[in-house]
Amino acid sequence: MKSLLRSPLVKKVLLSTAGVPLLKKLDRASSDIKGAQNRVLSSIIEQARDTAFGREHHFSAVKTIADYQKAVPIRDFEGHRPYIDRMCNGESDILFSGKPLFYNTTSGTTDKPKLIPVSPAYFEKTYNDISRIWFYTCLRDNPRLFHGQNLSAVSPAVEGHVADGTPFGSISGVIYRNIPKILKDLYATPYPVLCIKDYPLKYYAMMRCALATPISYIVTVNPSTLLQFHRTVLEHGADIIKDIHDGTLRPDAANEIDPAERPGVLKQFSPDPQRAHQLESIFQTHEGHIVPLHYWPDLVCINTWKQGNCSLILPKIAGFYPKNTVLREFGYQASEARAGIVLGNDWNHSLLLAHLFLFEFIEASSQPLGSPAVLQAHELEIGKSYYILFSNGSGLYRYNINDIIRVTGFYREFPLFEFIQKGEGVTSLTGEKISEIQVIRSVEEASKTTGLDIGFYSMFCDRGAFKYRLYTEFPSDAGQKQKMLFLASVDSRLKYYNPEYAAKRGSRRLHGPELIEMQPNSYELLKKRLISEDLVREGQYKVRYLRDDEEMMRRYDDLAVK
Repeated sequence: MKSLLRSPLVKKVLLSTAGVPLLKKLDRASSDIKGAQNRVLSSIIEQARDTAFGREHHFSAVKTIADYQKAVPIRDFEGHRPYIDRMCNGESDILFSGKPLFYNTTSGTTDKPKLIPVSPAYFEKTYNDISRIWFYTCLRDNPRLFHGQNLSAVSPAVEGHVADGTPFGSISGVIYRNIPKILKDLYATPYPVLCIKDYPLKYYAMMRCALATPISYIVTVNPSTLLQFHRTVLEHGADIIKDIHDGTLRPDAANEIDPAERPGVLKQFSPDPQRAHQLESIFQTHEGHIVPLHYWPDLVCINTWKQGNCSLILPKIAGFYPKNTVLREFGYQASEARAGIVLGNDWNHSLLLAHLFLFEFIEASSQPLGSPAVLQAHELEIGKSYYILFSNGSGLYRYNINDIIRVTGFYREFPLFEFIQKGEGVTSLTGEKISEIQVIRSVEEASKTTGLDIGFYSMFCDRGAFKYRLYTEFPSDAGQKQKMLFLASVDSRLKYYNPEYAAKRGSRRLHGPELIEMQPNSYELLKKRLISEDLVREGQYKVRYLRDDEEMMRRYDDLAVK
């Protein structure tokens, strides 16, 4: 029976049984977007009518989307935080009936992370059901997907607990930890390895597992992880091969595994001299030029983001993989909602899941705050860019995620779209989502720590180098050591305020910030130049402390100390 369950054919049949009905349901819904959106609204209102939020916003009187828009203002996470804080403290029936199954974590725009509530019904309907469609369509397009093992990069399911004891962590970790038995043997990395907190040792342990076996499928939302996988192989190849030969895990990595889980993980490793000798031969043959296609020649598919800033990473992995390896777009997904899905290898856009979430849009030329003109999903136009708002049925209502998307076409009546960038005040190179207020607080605290009176500064994304550049005008008596301590302190504070920045820095997917010293009086010099060129009016000029603007960065470079 066990050998039968390991058969790729059996897995394909079972995944098809689960995925095909859900895909047909999506197809039927896509023929009538107005009907789909109205049904989603009715479901949200019905489930939340008797909650604290529903009573405050008079959900009992909401019949149409227009009623809903009048009753509920557009909010970002901070507008939801008071309700979520009540839920964390143990209150039930606040944003949805009952209490959360857990909280999904992501970086906030303040010094506090976001805790996104996940209801049991939402977890099943969206994450589990969409995962079934996602897996089925991947396997449909790549029949040899399960002829090797899977390498996935996820964060731990549980990173802590809120006041009432409900866990918070990564929803991808929850899914990984609860992989159905039929699929468990496909995953190269035991879940406890993914919980290692030391990032270099975590990647070492993952690659020790992955190099020991044929890998046919890689899942990582950010392609920078692919670079880190290979960098780990290049730096620690000899140790990894020794571990594979001996059936061990290097002690420093093994000691980072939860002691309660460690014996079970180590028991899974058995000596494999044949694979070790094969790897030694590969490393010798391709010395100095080894890439993943040499040690994973049967890699079928990589599921990763290819849009926004992630597109800048793709040239760095050119030539890494076998020619027939498919680089499949992962699709639009955020911690707050898995709001888009990709249904084919050749899709470079996401399908709006308009049968699961209620969507609204604001043209990107407008600001998503105040009282902007709001469009419904059926009013979108191909080629136009929009801020995307959603109500997810799990506690977020008319939620402004500050993402800008562009409509690329339609799947029947459901829009197809691509992610363009974060909106104003937030930047992201590798998924870290730094906000301007986090930069301001980090610089202010670093200034106090180092005793430097910093008057003028601005942080820029250097998208080509995957790092941030901190342009700073220092007091005339500041020493070089003091300046470097200031930079290190800013980096440290950003890690404190932004867990995703800390994770990306820890795994080296995001390089350390670079300090650019500005000439004296740079603020006034820059202001005069911009005004003289009619780029700003004097009364409207203000400093922005976080930017993603290559042209403006060049202007700052012109004022840097040479």
